[in-house]
Amino acid sequence: MALAILSSLERADTALFLLINNHFHFSILNDNMRALTFLGNGWVVYWIVVLYLYRFDPRPFRESFLLLFLTQIIPGAVVDVLKRIVDRPRPIVALHRLIAEGRVHVVVLGRHLTAYSFPSGHAETAFALAVALGYLYPRRRAAFYILAALVAFSRVYNGEHFPLDVICGGLVGYAFGWIGIWAYRRVSRRAIGGLPTASEEA
Repeated sequence: MALAILSSLERADTALFLLINNHFHFSILNDNMRALTFLGNGWVVYWIVVLYLYRFDPRPFRESFLLLFLTQIIPGAVVDVLKRIVDRPRPIVALHRLIAEGRVHVVVLGRHLTAYSFPSGHAETAFALAVALGYLYPRRRAAFYILAALVAFSRVYNGEHFPLDVICGGLVGYAFGWIGIWAYRRVSRRAIGGLPTASEEA
């Protein structure tokens, strides 16, 4: 029963991937989607945000840094472990036989990655960062989550992840991002006083 459910879920996931990847491509979007996906690259976006907070945010920098660190390192570690446990191949590998037979076509924009597809690290990073920035700037929370959703969509559009990869990656980023905030509150209350909560700043 469980295997049948997983098999049905995988078929639906593949069908949705091919629908998005094959039928939603427009040349005017390709460069934008390649650029947008970098907002889920922790090595890029994390340091951009850290530098922004250091330069423009009046809050004590070490508090902002601690918040961002915890909301990135905790969900990032969870995704890294899940990737190695599940070890799902990327779409271009999972569908290689159908591609070779000419039965399906996969558009890949960017690197031709092959391993560790589930869950999506870019989606995790984007949603974990949306949690952190939504906590820091609650009036802009909706914009951060919309941007995170677009980053997740770009991973399917670019042919680098199945939809289920980005959905689960986003859920991990969201859930464990809040666990990072919980950890931040506990540490900051004991050590450095803490940033104002979302309700205090709203």
